[in-house]
Amino acid sequence: MLGKESIFFTLYSYTFKYQGNGGKSPYFLLRNVPYPIAKLCSVSCEYGIRSRPVTCVDKVTGKRLGFNECDDERPRNTKRCYKGHCPQWKAGPWGKCSVNCGTGEQKRQIKCVDKRNRPIDPIYCPPKNNSIITTMSCSRNDCSLYVWKKGSWSECSRTCGFGRKHRSVTCVDRSNVHVSSHLCDNNKRPKIKRRCSEFPCPYIWNTGPWSECSATCGEGQQQRNVTCQAVTPEGWILPGEISYGCRQEERPSQNRYCNYGHCAASNHWSIGPWGQCNVPCGYGRQRRQVICRDKHGKRTRRHHCYSLFRPVTRRRCFSRNCYARSCLELRNMTKIKKDGDYRLRVNDSLVTIYCRAMRTRYPKEYISLTSSVNENYSEIFGKRLQRPKTCPYEGERPQYDCDMCRKKDYRQAKNATYAKIRVNLSTLTVITTDKFFSTQSHGRRKSIHYASAGDCYSGIDCPQGRFSINLVGTGFAVSGNSTWKNKGKNVTQRIWRLKGGQIIRGMCGGLCGRCYPDPSTGLQLVLVK
Repeated sequence: MLGKESIFFTLYSYTFKYQGNGGKSPYFLLRNVPYPIAKLCSVSCEYGIRSRPVTCVDKVTGKRLGFNECDDERPRNTKRCYKGHCPQWKAGPWGKCSVNCGTGEQKRQIKCVDKRNRPIDPIYCPPKNNSIITTMSCSRNDCSLYVWKKGSWSECSRTCGFGRKHRSVTCVDRSNVHVSSHLCDNNKRPKIKRRCSEFPCPYIWNTGPWSECSATCGEGQQQRNVTCQAVTPEGWILPGEISYGCRQEERPSQNRYCNYGHCAASNHWSIGPWGQCNVPCGYGRQRRQVICRDKHGKRTRRHHCYSLFRPVTRRRCFSRNCYARSCLELRNMTKIKKDGDYRLRVNDSLVTIYCRAMRTRYPKEYISLTSSVNENYSEIFGKRLQRPKTCPYEGERPQYDCDMCRKKDYRQAKNATYAKIRVNLSTLTVITTDKFFSTQSHGRRKSIHYASAGDCYSGIDCPQGRFSINLVGTGFAVSGNSTWKNKGKNVTQRIWRLKGGQIIRGMCGGLCGRCYPDPSTGLQLVLVK
């Protein structure tokens, strides 16, 4: 539709033709009417069309007539227009090949740019099509031509206390000749160093803090205590001096010179007392104030004092042993990555916990059972009575010769002993399903869980399956809240608690059935006071 403003455009020229009384009435044909603003180019970029209205009208009355009433040639009502280049997708340069040898990929970025090659919002560009390639394969030298050659690991730089091993890694061709390293695939380059002796030294030279300088100006001396002390497996220093264990050639110095500046200087350094250690336990930092004063003791700017003589403002400090609450926390605190027994803090008590898989993301905690493996076992008894409604031998377990038993044993019979049991330190419950440190003496099916027992011996109260728990020497005992649940037919159980729960003996069985720690509470533990 034509806007109102187009009605009042000025006419630039017109044709007037008069043919007398017998001729046609005087008319004029609109010519060169400016293209109205409302009729812009039909496109926003590249070539399009602009249009304008052309009409034949009566000059006197202004009435619009048909085009055949005008004698002159009809002016065109459209015109070609150009709005410049359309925004388009432009590909950037290809990146480097993703590999140094073999077949890899090259990528490039695609950007939407205007006619001046400036990046603009992608909404102004046409939808992407598959003709624009952003990824292509690339080939480098045959990987098999060049490989990394590994040398032997060196000796550990330390016998204890976190050392490092090194080895040479070179790029060679098929003839074992050294070539430039860029010919080998850098993504497959082996490590050239690794940690070793990832446990603290049992004895170390422990140094105390340096004393204050014996002179406030000029040259003085400082002293510190140097003692040989024992170290726990967790890396904490035990009190008391040891007369053996430390190597004398590694003994640190006890004395050193100090100088806070020339006594004749107009300005000198002044020190304040050391502040508190910034950590409640373990190793931290403490600070003190060091300011520059003139000869009258008045504080002045630090650049007035000679920076070479400026005393230290920070030093390492040790509050107390800081024991971890889990194996993961122990590794993060001490960098220890060796599996073994460590003292951890459990409910404000220090207990020995075995840390396994210290090199993995989530190490696991175990209790090392100090008693014999024969004191920590679970069993599914194998004998089966010919008459399951009886309880022969006065309820005692039959020996190898059982004339009242079937020839074939119970097929689910099994026995497992345990050297360590996994524990959840947050809830103080035993993870009875963990069998990493268990040994199954017989039975083809999966091993029986810790603290479980069962049989398929008798249908009356005559259990023969046994389990035993012995936590003596571990610092733990089974909580009185721990109970056992029955599973199967005609199951009975007999549980004895000895030494305050440090020893548990159990007999369970049925036809067929077993008992196991109640899952609602788990096999709960308590600390032995």
